[in-house]
Amino acid sequence: MGNVLIAGDLHGNTAHALTVVRTAVREECARVFVVGDFGAWEHMASGRRYFDVIGKAAKRAGVIVYFLDGNHDKSSLLHELYDDCRDDEGFLVCRKHLRYAPRGHRWIWEGTAFAAFGGARSTDKGWRLAREARKAELVAQRRRYGSSKTPETAGTLWFPEEEMTDDELTALLAADDSPVDVLLTHDKPRASQPKWNRKDKPECYPNQDRVQRIVETLHPSVVFHGHLHVRYTDTIASGDGQWTRVEGLACDPEASQYPEYAKEHSWYVLPLPYAQPEIEAAEPDSLPA
Repeated sequence: MGNVLIAGDLHGNTAHALTVVRTAVREECARVFVVGDFGAWEHMASGRRYFDVIGKAAKRAGVIVYFLDGNHDKSSLLHELYDDCRDDEGFLVCRKHLRYAPRGHRWIWEGTAFAAFGGARSTDKGWRLAREARKAELVAQRRRYGSSKTPETAGTLWFPEEEMTDDELTALLAADDSPVDVLLTHDKPRASQPKWNRKDKPECYPNQDRVQRIVETLHPSVVFHGHLHVRYTDTIASGDGQWTRVEGLACDPEASQYPEYAKEHSWYVLPLPYAQPEIEAAEPDSLPA
């Protein structure tokens, strides 16, 4: 079971997450890797239960579930809780069979070099901040009527750390800019061109440019990402005459708005050790057979 099941956004959807774990067993994958928007909301009781359920399911299945952070994961809390709980490969151990790959993390599986870079821009930031403000108003009202509860409201629906900063990325690449075989991100590289792109907005471009910079620095053979909630394949130039294949993955069924959605589009079986195929420039959106 040396294969890896790469999975798109789960958004804390327990039923779909359990389907992904069962699929990993069926496809003989010892590892699952979710490319962001996993559902890391341990500031809420439901988020802690979700971690418990997925951790126990992975243990029963004999697999380990890994994830990087998306724009809807509270990554600051992951570092606060688990920075001192790392395994031998440097992953943060959230549960024994559930582990987090922080931004810029690198590792080798079966002779294949990986790197993970999470983060993206939330296009619904305004809505989320408005909801947090309304929650704060309700807390203040309850206090006026004698309630002693003062739950935190800021940073519960929108997370300030959702995007990499330019300085953060510069520091990570300065620490190690050696090539990798497989790059795992939440956001897409700017150059990839899916025909259906719900994030084709000016506010999203800076982080896409950061991912593009990672591609052109690390020259991966393949990039897997989520965030767009749609399955597509593209090929982009990655500098020095090299090409990189981009595999965008769909999400859990409840979050998809894509009319041609299929559950199977939300995962990809990556054989290990990874054998780099001959890559040539190709038309975007050509799904593999």
